[in-house]
Parts: sequence; structure tokens; C-alpha cells
Amino acid sequence: MTPINFPEANTQYGPPKDMTESQVATIPAFAGEVRSGSCDGVHIVVVAWTPTAEELRDIMDGKPIFISMFGGLAPHYLTTSFEQAINVA
Repeated sequence: MTPINFPEANTQYGPPKDMTESQVATIPAFAGEVRSGSCDGVHIVVVAWTPTAEELRDIMDGKPIFISMFGGLAPHYLTTSFEQAINVA
């Protein structure tokens, strides 16, 4: 999958201090707060990814989507809707 810019993006996240741009590319992101529910007011970062044609076929075939996070696993939520992404609870 490829990280993409999206209309609500208001910042960028670069590689961690111990890594270079050739290892981890800078990614467009939205940084803000959850706007409702039990997580109202919690800081949130949203990024958008576009699957390749092969990945779309894999998803349609029911194959899982894997997420890798350097430095540990933060709480996360997957959706195809920006509105759902910022109103997670």
C-alpha cells in the first residue's frame, strides 16, 4: 500500500530519529482530536493508504491486512471513511 495525501491532512510525519528517509518515507497525516463518543478530546493521528491492484484482489479474496509499527503498538482503527476515523468511539 502507498501512503497518500488527502484533503484533511494538516501535517507530515517523517522517519523516527534513528532512521532515514530512505528507510521510512515521510507520510501526510491529519493530527487533531476525536470529536465524539467515549474518546472525545483524545489526540488522534490519521493517515491514508491506497492499495495496489494486487492488494485489492487480495482484500476481495478475504486476505488480511497487516500493520507494522516501529517502536511498539499504539491503539489503532482501520476504516475507509475519514469521518469514521475521527469519530472512532
